[in-house]
Amino acid sequence: MRSKLGERGIINITFRIYPLLVAAGVGLGAFKISEYQKVAAYTDHGVKVVGEVTNLHETITNKPNTYSVSYIFATEADPYNRGLQRVREQLFDTLSDGGPVDVWYLPVDPEQSVVDLGYLTRYFWPALLCSAGLIFTGLVGGWFAAKRARATIIAQDRGSKPNVTKGV
Repeated sequence: MRSKLGERGIINITFRIYPLLVAAGVGLGAFKISEYQKVAAYTDHGVKVVGEVTNLHETITNKPNTYSVSYIFATEADPYNRGLQRVREQLFDTLSDGGPVDVWYLPVDPEQSVVDLGYLTRYFWPALLCSAGLIFTGLVGGWFAAKRARATIIAQDRGSKPNVTKGV
């Protein structure tokens, strides 16, 4: 049964969906790569100091719980730099209020600091695989949609029905 959209409506929708898939894949990949680059900046150019935990916060939900750590640390320019970061449960369980915590900060901008580098890179490879899948699906789907649209246009020019497989 043919929808009310007709052939042109389906073609118009598919030409909107596939570019969105490609854009989503590129966006997700760019986001995760930028997170990975932050970690590289901390490990390559950052300074590691021992800071102090000022607050531990656990948010309990029916989804996976979230864990946050507030901390202070000293630099040569300012002995009272503050930071707040979401962390993995494994690190959260080892910390205590007023206890020590390793802090990485960038000397050019001490306001940029982290206590859990692993939190920034979590899900890196699955996210990149998902990103690649979205891009691939968008490109291949777009190619098939263009092929189908071309076959439809050629068939209309010839005055016959297109010889295109439904659902492709």
